[in-house]
Amino acid sequence: MKRRVLVAGGGASGLAAALTAAKAGAQVILLERLPRVGKKILATGNGRCNLGHTGCDFSKYHGTVPQYKSILQQFDTQDFFAELGILTRTDSEGRMYPASGAAASVLDALRLACARWGVQEICDCKLTGLQQKNSHWQVICEDRSFFADAVILAAGGCAAPNCGTDGNLLPLLESMGHTVIKPLPALCPVPVQADCLRSLKGMRVQAEVTLLADGTPRKTERGEVQFADTALSGICVFNLSRLAAVYGKRAQIALNLLPDLEDEEADRLLTQWITLHSEDEAESLLIGLVPKRVGSVCIKLAAGKSQGKVKELFPNAATRRKLLALLKHWVFPVKGMAAFSQAQVTAGGISGRCVTPQLESRLAKGLFFCGELLDVDGDCGGYNLDWAWASGCCVGKAAAKE
Repeated sequence: MKRRVLVAGGGASGLAAALTAAKAGAQVILLERLPRVGKKILATGNGRCNLGHTGCDFSKYHGTVPQYKSILQQFDTQDFFAELGILTRTDSEGRMYPASGAAASVLDALRLACARWGVQEICDCKLTGLQQKNSHWQVICEDRSFFADAVILAAGGCAAPNCGTDGNLLPLLESMGHTVIKPLPALCPVPVQADCLRSLKGMRVQAEVTLLADGTPRKTERGEVQFADTALSGICVFNLSRLAAVYGKRAQIALNLLPDLEDEEADRLLTQWITLHSEDEAESLLIGLVPKRVGSVCIKLAAGKSQGKVKELFPNAATRRKLLALLKHWVFPVKGMAAFSQAQVTAGGISGRCVTPQLESRLAKGLFFCGELLDVDGDCGGYNLDWAWASGCCVGKAAAKE
């Protein structure tokens, strides 16, 4: 008789787990709380599905599950999708996409493969209880129950609750004795405190961005920063957001608008600009560096106002140095966390101490975790989906074994 495996969660890791378990010979049931599987997959990469990243850059991952390294090393995203008939292409940054440019292609290929291998898909089915009886498991879904030899939990974390991932299984697993690292929003805007934000809404600048905690630099990224009325955004900010959530109001975000210039060279350049434009209106002083509205705000913060001639607002070295300090180190205090509805992934989840190298619970034999439910999260660029596919395949193979 085939080994019965139940997978709870029809996202990326759940689909990979179900397919792998079925290919390994198990009888698989896939439960999804939403009307259809894969909603979050369709939203990834702005609908293009950034399904992975070339290479294993472990510096891009965070959390308390050291097993992720060996699991990722043993997995090849490109080969996995080639077997599904999905050709991939990689951009200059190493981000991997389906050649079709459509996330729907990825979901369709996964669903077709699952159907081909006999995976039974049941939607509108929310897991509400979990009980181990001898060597078997009873999975309770509101008014119905399922029985299995092994259970794979792939229900995600707390991010993007509109995709069916609201962390509802974490209290249940904690009550079973599993350690849960507090879930925090990651890959999201960072709320900051600054009176100038509303006037900067919609503006974008290229910058080196550093997150400081207690005045100490913790991580630096580089790229396009987007200003919102209460937050900073952009991929480089997203990659700092998990630390911003960890440190909270002890954190600050500093922008360096002149990252390619040392202080002395930047001071010499600014002196030239002030001399060249001494008779011009001050609000145009920085138009060669940043959008005019951003430059006007910087000038006002440094000189107290932005209206007037350059020579009037910057009459001496002291006022010039104020502007230079702002251009090289514009600080925004972090004032809180983004909502999970704004986050792409969850930092936190089931601690690595609770799972074996095959991601099986150390407390309950036959119970496996994968994907975002575990305390593993990656930076932008396909790293989180790489982990979803790899961890799903890992537990699918392990759960199917007698």
